[in-house]
Amino acid sequence: MRVIKQSDGKKFHETVEGLLMDREAENNLPIGILQRMFENPTTEDAYLLHMDEDGLPVYLAMRTPPHLWILPSLESAEAKHIQCLVRYLFDHNYDVPGVLGEEQAVRWFLEAWKRLNPAKEARLHMRQGIFRLDELQPILPQEGKLVTAVNAHIPLIIDWLEKFGVETNERLISRQAEELAQDMVGTQRAHLWVVEDQPVSMANRARKTPNGATINGVYTPDLHKRKGYASQVVWALTKKLLDQGCEYCALYTDLSNPTSNSIYKKIGYKWIGNSLVYHFESKDPSSKS
Repeated sequence: MRVIKQSDGKKFHETVEGLLMDREAENNLPIGILQRMFENPTTEDAYLLHMDEDGLPVYLAMRTPPHLWILPSLESAEAKHIQCLVRYLFDHNYDVPGVLGEEQAVRWFLEAWKRLNPAKEARLHMRQGIFRLDELQPILPQEGKLVTAVNAHIPLIIDWLEKFGVETNERLISRQAEELAQDMVGTQRAHLWVVEDQPVSMANRARKTPNGATINGVYTPDLHKRKGYASQVVWALTKKLLDQGCEYCALYTDLSNPTSNSIYKKIGYKWIGNSLVYHFESKDPSSKS
C-alpha cells in the first residue's frame, strides 16, 4: 500500500468520488469541499492524500488549513489504511492539529498517532451525530417567515456568529465571523426566521453534494430561545432545499445537547452515524509536531 499526494483538486475528486458516494450523507463534508474545489479549483489550499492498493484507491484523507484532517466514512476502511496514513503524515512532518471524522477511523488514528508521537495529547472537542432527512414531518406553524439574508443583515449575522462560536466552543468561527457572514450572505446561503420584521433565529445552507445539502450555523440568541424559532427556521430551510430538488438534507448535532437532537428528530431527521472531533496538544513545547 502506498500514499499518493495529489495537488490537483479535480483529479483527486475524480479518483475518490466513488469511495465517498457510497455514504454520501455521512461524507457530506469531504464531498462538499471537493465539489467546491472541482467547481473553483483556485479558491482553496488543501492537502489531498489517498491510499492506493493494487492500483486502486482504498482510503483518503484531506485537510484545508487551518482546519483539521478529515477522515471519511468508508465501508471498506481498515485499521491498516489509517496506520499507513499516520505513518506518512509523521514521516513527512505534516502539521496535524487534530482530526475529525467517522468514529472508528478517528479511534484508529488516535491509537496510531499516540504510538508515533507520545508527546502529543489528544483532547476530545466534540462528539457529533450526523442526521439525514428524506421526508419532512409537519410541525405546528408559528408566526414569522423564512427570509434569505441580505447585506443589511451582515452586522447582525457577524454578532450572532461570534456568539455561536462561543456557545459551541468553535473559536475559529468567532475569529472569522466577519468573513463568514459576508460569504454566507453573498452566496445567499444565510437564512433568518423573521417575526414582525425582527430576525429571531438563523440557519445556513452549507455544503451541497450531488444529491443533497447540509444545514449548519443554527443559532437563536438568548432573548428568543425556547420559543420554537430554531425548529421553524430549520424546518423552513429544509423544505426550501427539498423543493429546490435536493433528495435529502443533512446536519450535524452536538450529541451532548439533547435539546437540539430532539428538535431535529421531530422534524424528520434520522441518525445515520457519529463523528468525533479531536485536537492535538503538545505536552512538551519542544516535541515534534
